[in-house]
Amino acid sequence: MVGPLEIRDGVIVPEGELRWRFSRSSGPGGQSVNTTDSRVELTLDLVSSAAFTESQRQRLLTRLGHRITDGTVTVVAS
Repeated sequence: MVGPLEIRDGVIVPEGELRWRFSRSSGPGGQSVNTTDSRVELTLDLVSSAAFTESQRQRLLTRLGHRITDGTVTVVAS
């Protein structure tokens, strides 16, 4: 869809490990908010990702623990 995601310091998440989902955003926002997919959800399985070393993975799991479900981190923006 958009290619690999370069995080920093040479850490690159391959495109195939990223799951994108687009949907309509809820709430106020003007005339076009209910007709366009203005909400995006990005999901990455940290446990099985080949992009991270084991020490990087453990650090991510520790720091993002409150955002992780079954080893998967999801970021939502609208």
